[in-house]
Amino acid sequence: MKKSFFCFVFILLVIGQAFAQDNPFAKLDFIIGEWHGAGNGFGNSKSKIESGFKYVMGGKYIEVINDSKFEPTKKNPEGEHHIDKGFISYDKIRKVIVFRQFNIEGYVNQYVLNEELSNESELVFETEEIENFMPGGKAKWVIKKLSDNKLETKFHVSFPKKDYTCFGTNVLIKK
Repeated sequence: MKKSFFCFVFILLVIGQAFAQDNPFAKLDFIIGEWHGAGNGFGNSKSKIESGFKYVMGGKYIEVINDSKFEPTKKNPEGEHHIDKGFISYDKIRKVIVFRQFNIEGYVNQYVLNEELSNESELVFETEEIENFMPGGKAKWVIKKLSDNKLETKFHVSFPKKDYTCFGTNVLIKK
């Protein structure tokens, strides 16, 4: 009887591991939720941001929404309102996580998660394509887990033949 019980428990553990490995988004679970916070950079001094990451369509995708309101500056006395929306998916053929982001400014970024630079507390997405941007330009979006309830995001841009420059940083608190 005890032997059967241990065999049953072992089988459950093996099955559980198999299912866990089938979720390509497991390393992204720490970003799931509703977030709010503040940012700086992006050509403006300060911003308020609302962000959301949620599983949709039966867990096949992660929907991403970022809504930032920038304070007025001398160069932009009315302030600015930035919105981007997108989906994170898993490309089974290439075995990579892909993030397609649509920005209110008309840019469409297709990022790939850089597995070599990412780990359990930091995700590094690098563009493989940017629609409506200068040829040879690149972007990088980094999400860093500061704690279970706090994230830092950084957006970097590289112009042709130039190194990446950080354009802005956000610190987000889980709602």
